[in-house]
Amino acid sequence: MKWIVLILVVLLILIVAVSVYAANFFLNVALFRDNNWYDKTGHKMMNPDNFNKGKSQYDLTEEQQIQQGDLFWQEAFAKDHWVEKDGEKLYSRLIRPHPESKKWVICVHGYRSYGKRDMAYVASRFSEQQYNILVPDLRAHGKSTGNVIGMGWLDRLDLLIWIQEVLVIEPAAEIILFGGSMGAATVMMTSGESLPDNIKGLVVDCGYSSVYSEFGAMLQSAFKLPAFPILTIADGLAKKKVGYSLKEASSVAQLAKNDLPTLFIHGTGDKFVPHQMLYENMEATNGVKESLIIEKAPHLSSFIYEPEHYFDTVFEFVHRYC
Repeated sequence: MKWIVLILVVLLILIVAVSVYAANFFLNVALFRDNNWYDKTGHKMMNPDNFNKGKSQYDLTEEQQIQQGDLFWQEAFAKDHWVEKDGEKLYSRLIRPHPESKKWVICVHGYRSYGKRDMAYVASRFSEQQYNILVPDLRAHGKSTGNVIGMGWLDRLDLLIWIQEVLVIEPAAEIILFGGSMGAATVMMTSGESLPDNIKGLVVDCGYSSVYSEFGAMLQSAFKLPAFPILTIADGLAKKKVGYSLKEASSVAQLAKNDLPTLFIHGTGDKFVPHQMLYENMEATNGVKESLIIEKAPHLSSFIYEPEHYFDTVFEFVHRYC
């Protein structure tokens, strides 16, 4: 009997030790910019669709969209715009093709990406609807400085600053917040803050319900590891390591305070953010809400799979409610 108890104790100690190690490893690779494991290994594990490119109709569409976005990004009416906060320099691209227009959109990119990559084409489509555009690089991404990745929670405070930057340029601006992936989570998390009346609506594409839930999904799908106890330990460590807990970084909790019209978009082929999270987010919000589901579209690819249906839906929603 004593040997059985001893073996169980040893096993428990091993499980705890391995779980603590796994939790530390996961936080370090997920939430620190200077850890390059994600670029070398993790990205392919977590979002394999980005590495299965060929010459399908969708790949050709994506190439055309990238070209259009690149050309738009370099237009004479676009310029770099910087702000400083907490000792960091935060970058954005300010694109103002319609100086007389009061319509603005702030387009927010995804995890470990940057504004031009994810949002240049989206910005060009909004310009066709007479919008001026601000596209930030979130801190610890792109040209912005910083090392801690905010997963939308810290970024919601930076988005409040970008909103004020637009209002300095145009005090009467009518602003749409558009986000993809972590950018969608940023927008949803910002929606629970005290926002100026200038914010008229939200468009969120493939955003997660909370950082805790998203990391749990990644542990199971990419790492083949159980969320418990690793994620429980990681949540306890995160506050000290990055300044926020994984559970408090919740789109659902913030959307519960949101009354703005919100369009939720997701592709059913998303392997990075489970598309079922769309329903959790929709259920949470209090404002007018609609959804757009694109069958078989991978992560942040709905506007590649069905571009005209996608943008027709976006602008019909915006024109109706915002």
